[in-house]
Amino acid sequence: MEYYLCGKILTTHGIHGDLKVKSFSDFERFKKGARLYILHNGEYVMVKVCKVSDYNGCYLVRFEELEDINLVEKYHSDDIYISELDRNDSLDEGEYYYTDLIGKELINQNGEKRGIVKDIRELPQAKYLVVEYNGKNHLIPFINEFIGEVKDYIELKEIEGLLWK
Repeated sequence: MEYYLCGKILTTHGIHGDLKVKSFSDFERFKKGARLYILHNGEYVMVKVCKVSDYNGCYLVRFEELEDINLVEKYHSDDIYISELDRNDSLDEGEYYYTDLIGKELINQNGEKRGIVKDIRELPQAKYLVVEYNGKNHLIPFINEFIGEVKDYIELKEIEGLLWK
């Protein structure tokens, strides 16, 4: 089975097993009843959300049968995944899973290779592709002004002087 990264546990919160979680997904992965997987010590541990609330740009999430701080402390800094079986969101045009973008090659309008997408960063202004090119990481805004079609590669609408010096 394949798993897709959708969040990271930052810390515990309170004594009732709440975990502060940073979401890496545009979809509502952290909602009551959602089945998720915590990658702990190399194994996927299935959990089910029983409570969730917004908290300073993150979520406070509580999982069924883990409603005590002593049961969740070990998950500090672990990643949270969704399985391919639960990933049934319908994407609108122009929407992509992060995992579908990471690893794609960036090619400009002249057919020149401009690196590989290594990560996605969410900043207040926009989402950015972290692209490795010539041994350096470059941030490319993931907006229509810079990004064309997304196929088996990502088309870059490169303007003169855009980061490649």
